[in-house]
Amino acid sequence: MYCTKCGAQIPDGSMFCTSCGARVDGVEDQAEPVAFPVGGAPVGDPAGRHALQGASAHMEVQSRYEESMTKSAEVAQPFVPTPQPKKPKHKGRIVAAVIGGVAVVAIVAAIVIVPRIGASSEVTSGGKGYVVCACETKILPKNSKGKKLKSYTVELAPVSGKGKSCTIKVDGEDGFTMEDFGELPDQKYQMTITSGKGKKKSTTTMKVDYTKEGSDAPKNVELTQSKKEAKASAKAAVKTADELFTDKILEYQKKYGEGEAVGFDEYAYGAQGLAYAKLIDFDGDGQDELLIEYSDEPVDRGDNAAAAHLEVWAYKNGEIEKVYTPEVNVSHQEACVSVWLDEYEGKIGFSQWYDHGTAIKQSDLSGKSGPSAHEYQVKFIGYDGKSFKAMTDLVAPNEVGSASLGGFGFLYADESSVNSTIGTVATTLEQLKSKDAGDDAQVSYEAVSATQDVDFTAAVGEGPLDPSPDDTCQITATWTYPQVKGQGVGVAKFNKDMVQLVADTLDASKQASMDDEDSRVTMMYTAEIVSIDGDIACVRTYTDSYQPPYRSERVTRSAYYNLKTGEQVSLEDSLAQHGLSFDTLKSEAKQAIKTAKPDIDSVSEDNIDDDDNYTEDHFYYDGKGYIIVLDTGEFDCMAWDTHDLVAHAFDSNYSCGQDVTPERAKATYVPNE
Repeated sequence: MYCTKCGAQIPDGSMFCTSCGARVDGVEDQAEPVAFPVGGAPVGDPAGRHALQGASAHMEVQSRYEESMTKSAEVAQPFVPTPQPKKPKHKGRIVAAVIGGVAVVAIVAAIVIVPRIGASSEVTSGGKGYVVCACETKILPKNSKGKKLKSYTVELAPVSGKGKSCTIKVDGEDGFTMEDFGELPDQKYQMTITSGKGKKKSTTTMKVDYTKEGSDAPKNVELTQSKKEAKASAKAAVKTADELFTDKILEYQKKYGEGEAVGFDEYAYGAQGLAYAKLIDFDGDGQDELLIEYSDEPVDRGDNAAAAHLEVWAYKNGEIEKVYTPEVNVSHQEACVSVWLDEYEGKIGFSQWYDHGTAIKQSDLSGKSGPSAHEYQVKFIGYDGKSFKAMTDLVAPNEVGSASLGGFGFLYADESSVNSTIGTVATTLEQLKSKDAGDDAQVSYEAVSATQDVDFTAAVGEGPLDPSPDDTCQITATWTYPQVKGQGVGVAKFNKDMVQLVADTLDASKQASMDDEDSRVTMMYTAEIVSIDGDIACVRTYTDSYQPPYRSERVTRSAYYNLKTGEQVSLEDSLAQHGLSFDTLKSEAKQAIKTAKPDIDSVSEDNIDDDDNYTEDHFYYDGKGYIIVLDTGEFDCMAWDTHDLVAHAFDSNYSCGQDVTPERAKATYVPNE
């Protein structure tokens, strides 16, 4: 290398010129130490290198340096530029390598992050970037553990705030497609998927860049909830009313004990502990309230049921609160204590009693009436969503009806009645559990038939023209009754009740006599589930019976049961699931009868138009439509049998007025000698 000041040749890597002493700029670090020439020895001479290690050599170099500085001040040496050796092009190679790496990353990103149509993409929720979706793109949401969601709602809201949000309900593990939302403008959306409810409610989000015909959109997007959103959902979760009601029942059971019937004597029993629980929609807003009764000692009529405590709890703003403490009903005449509910203009509530305009307790009622004794009146106390208050002026007691809601809750009565009341707690807990599971629980029921062979002796029916009370007959038949395969208290109760109906019918048939005009001998009993619509099972029962000693009568009746609770419900509960009303069904039934019997006489035609001739138990739902049953003698139906006609058809194979009467099994009837 050369000195840039004086042009003298100096060793490579020198920091100072050995000729003029000037600092050499731009020197790069070298792997070997810098060597100064000693005497006339060349720089590359080993002697010159070794000279650095001796003190004399150092002094010589220092002397020459000082001398050179002096001479350079006196005589300026001419500068002869000399070409410098080229530096290696390491920086160019590094830049090329970086550019190449970025290109590779970009290509990979294009393949993985922005998949083309026909590919699948795995996305974690809550990301800041947008996922390109087309109308055919299917979203498969999963929870934070990678399990597919079964039931959830999806809301799609425009990020710009312009336009309407869309919401769909999804059931099953197959996910949903963007076209399930209908026609969507091409724009960016915020997608929010909500599953579960209450403390199980969870939210999953994803930003969507929607282009209907987008070629860059993946065919499937597997959307997994991030752990961050899972934690946020758990933190924000609020218990549902059903969960809070369940907690309250369990709290009172722990505090006061589970309900039990405590005997005072052979005939009188009092309830103790948490003995009654019922879900009732007092204000008609679709959200039930909880009515419960508890006592820490047996309820006794003698002290006006002082131990009994009734409470109504309501759900408000994520919490429940006690909104009313009604009285229990103490009946001195019937010697019982019960939970009494009243009904006024379709609302369920309680009655506040008054005597000559002064409020009194229900237990103060004496049973006497008249101007000289008492003038009883009531005010109906109802719930408006905020509080219980009087919803009527003073009215006569008979203007407010009783609402049994499947039976009164007896707290002091016979042992069977009190135990029946205590059973409401378990039933309500099961209802709350089923409701809380909601859409996440897919309940399945399977209807099966059970049979019972009967062979019994009964009072004679058809046979002698003038039979005596001692004449009997032998009846042999195979009776059929329904059972349900499934889980839950409701299913168990339904199955038990169906068995009990058969036992009661058989016992009544054996006890029937000519002296009892209300008794009947049932020869054939065929009950079957003709449909299960959601949780509602429709049972059609056919009986062939007679009142001793007259001719037989064949009758078909229907009943509807909620399999979640096991309780019997109304025809209107079934109709509501199909958007029908009873009035509409009756109108269709009238038309069905006229279609089936075009030549009906005028008297029967008048009967057809009379709404009183149509009762709920004459209609059954068989899964294809609603059928009306015509009894013997009704509407010119003179045969000793029933006829089933289609009133409202859902199935294309059904038509209005079509006769769908099934074949019936028969019993063997043999008069005894």
